[in-house]
Amino acid sequence: MIGLHPGFILIIGAILVATVPDRKFRQLTMVGIPALAALAAFLLPMDINYTLPFVLGNELQYLKVDKLSWIFAFVFSIMALLANIYALHNGSAGEVVAGMVYPASALGVVLAGDWLTFIVFWELMAISSVFLIWFRKTKRSLRSGFRYILVHLLGGQLLLAGVFVKALQGDFNVATLVGTQDAAFWLVFLGVAVSAAIPPLHSWVADAYPEGSITGSVFLSAFTTKAAVYALLRIFPGYSMLITLGVIMALYGIVYAILENDIRKLLSYHIVSQLGFMVVGVGIGTQMSMDAAVAHAFNNVIYKPLLFMGAGAVIYATGYRKLTDLGGIGHRMPWTTFFFIVGALAISGVPLFNGYLSKPMIATAAERANMSLVVLLIQWAGMGTFI
Repeated sequence: MIGLHPGFILIIGAILVATVPDRKFRQLTMVGIPALAALAAFLLPMDINYTLPFVLGNELQYLKVDKLSWIFAFVFSIMALLANIYALHNGSAGEVVAGMVYPASALGVVLAGDWLTFIVFWELMAISSVFLIWFRKTKRSLRSGFRYILVHLLGGQLLLAGVFVKALQGDFNVATLVGTQDAAFWLVFLGVAVSAAIPPLHSWVADAYPEGSITGSVFLSAFTTKAAVYALLRIFPGYSMLITLGVIMALYGIVYAILENDIRKLLSYHIVSQLGFMVVGVGIGTQMSMDAAVAHAFNNVIYKPLLFMGAGAVIYATGYRKLTDLGGIGHRMPWTTFFFIVGALAISGVPLFNGYLSKPMIATAAERANMSLVVLLIQWAGMGTFI
């Protein structure tokens, strides 16, 4: 298991699900394969770099591991396992395949060492994830999915153009672009900004995620935006413009979440707000702020899908999505309520829950960088989260 690419393991699982029609085998695969991928991610040796020869003397670095890529690979593989367990009741083999390929492509992004491998998995992430919206099979989901794929293909094309420019410059390996400010910098930045839901390129989140299938929205909440945060950490650490953009995201997302009545739209707007905290941490660029951004991303990959699981269970049981239609549901679904409260307390930064560690780390990093206004504004956003 040591040195195996966890994303490739999930792709093998997708092939097995697609070729073997037996439902019991599919359910066994949905647990066993992601569990193997999680073990493989945990056992990845630090500082390995597996390559394949490519043209003009370049190499495809399809498995490059350092501390940053390892932590994202580990939490992505854990979430792939938990989301597939949640989806065990799913009778659609096609949706299960998408639920394997999507996290596999996110793993491919964070473990890629060269631009070509990075962009291939980035595009695969967009293509595989749209089926988790379309498999809901409603008019709204079909339309939202179409808009979603158009937006992400646009982002992918911008990123691809930036990759071509870097290749022409002779830079084939993924590395920081801060300080260059050339065409490649802006093309890659805009491409990543789409998936990171940075305003004004953010509306796809609240448009698409609520229209996913019950299980599909759980997957969607975990991978694309967090893979984009990884890309920001890897490529744009310390880019000061991200501080302003992150504060705007944190406040904008929470205001619209408070005003929202649809439970999954509320959670989708709140994804934008939580991403804002991470983007601020990347923009500050100190060791503490970067660690805080990673910690908050790690925590968010765990508790945001938990909230979507709770919301999905309620929608599955009642058919209702509006909060005003759900009075008294806690008495009818006590276990769902309990776990939803756990996620809500975690995301609110309540003591003894994981959000209590990462959110104050970002504020403390801003305070140590003498950014008092930033501290105040993200604290307001944190209070909005609790509300």
